[in-house]
Amino acid sequence: MDATAVTPPRSDSKPDTPQQPEKKTAPVNPPGFLATQDLKERGWTPALITRFLGEHDGTRPNGLKMGRRRLPPVKLYAEARVLDVERQDAFLAAQARAADARDRAARARETREQRRALLLEAAAGSYHPVIHPEPLRRGAVRKAREPYLPALDAALDRVAQEIGRVTDRERSHLHGLLRGRLDLALASAYDWYPAPGRETGQGDRRAAHPATSTADAKASDWREWDWD
Repeated sequence: MDATAVTPPRSDSKPDTPQQPEKKTAPVNPPGFLATQDLKERGWTPALITRFLGEHDGTRPNGLKMGRRRLPPVKLYAEARVLDVERQDAFLAAQARAADARDRAARARETREQRRALLLEAAAGSYHPVIHPEPLRRGAVRKAREPYLPALDAALDRVAQEIGRVTDRERSHLHGLLRGRLDLALASAYDWYPAPGRETGQGDRRAAHPATSTADAKASDWREWDWD
């Protein structure tokens, strides 16, 4: 028997464990200070800040980045000074006027968007695809549609030119409206073609007015705010 003794490991030794990188926390405001975003949430506007607060009292690093570029430092305002201004009648009156102006602008923007949407739908109604049925196998949706796509693109260009100043989002919506009209025409010509809103055998569902891409979503408020 081998009498060589095996030295047991020391009880106070700790296994080597890889150190986890420290997580970087987002910058926070020092006690007693409010950032521009905090003021915005309290009903302040850039004009109100300039008029009633003037120069900022400090800054902190900005946790947001634009690509690889970090945005300028965030302006900080002493909370005591902000609270003092918010008790003044002149500020309360100016803030109320600013809120009314925002509401009027929002209503006007909504009205413009509704009128624009009606204009797009009316313009799309000028597209009347004429279908020439061919002896296709049932379910050949792509083959049935492909011959009419060039004409659809041409109609899209024509309608967009007639309307004028069409944004990428509106062009995408217009394409969806025209595509819906084409699908309806094809469904009338082929009894097996999936009409908009009707389920296909594979469980697909096609809408008459496809939703616009989420990439065209409205920009977040921070892009419209004076963050520096």
